[in-house]
Amino acid sequence: MENQRTPLVLAHRGASYDLLDNSRAAFEKAVGLGCDGAELDVRATSDGQIAVIHDATVKGFGAVAEHTFQALNEALGGELLQLEQALDVLNGLFVNIEIKSDPKEAGWVPAELTSRLLAKFLSGFETRSTYLVSSFSERAVEVFADLAPGFAIGLLANIGSDFIARCHAAKELGANYILPHHSSLDPKLVKEAHDLGLGVITWTVDQPERVVEVARCQVDGIITNRIDVAIQALKTF
Repeated sequence: MENQRTPLVLAHRGASYDLLDNSRAAFEKAVGLGCDGAELDVRATSDGQIAVIHDATVKGFGAVAEHTFQALNEALGGELLQLEQALDVLNGLFVNIEIKSDPKEAGWVPAELTSRLLAKFLSGFETRSTYLVSSFSERAVEVFADLAPGFAIGLLANIGSDFIARCHAAKELGANYILPHHSSLDPKLVKEAHDLGLGVITWTVDQPERVVEVARCQVDGIITNRIDVAIQALKTF
């Protein structure tokens, strides 16, 4: 195929196949394996800190939004990172920061809260080109973009959702990227997204054969738990 490009390899919550996801060890290992960047999840704590954590609750303890960062960190044995700490490990790499917000979750707070905290934090960064802020929540993306212009933003697409409709929603938000599950993709759909001016970063691809397949679809980035597997697979691509 002419004009074939190699997509970025982005570590899903760090090297989370082997290590605790979103942990310092996972990010450090991902960097050591040669990833181009990483995807991580952020949530606001009750004292206004930005915690790097996927789940809405800490098992046996409570909802992230209802506790201070210190209390959560103690409950997790000191493994919880603030966003600043994770970005220090990933310094210079491409980082997709996903704002987690779902009204069905325990201890849910409106997406605007995390977006505002994140915008305030990132606005102090001189270099903005290596950061992408994304969410399933259109409101979260919209609020962030209004408060912190100049950063790339992206809209995630659920498994089985109408991909093209989601692309148009992303375009209306002024987004730079659409982030679908890999099962949604084929070359035609990726081309349609590109024709709308959207980059395509797909999640979460761990099988080497599928890594090559989505790469041949011309995606711009592949989020994976298996950084070493993806990098090796792309050498044959």
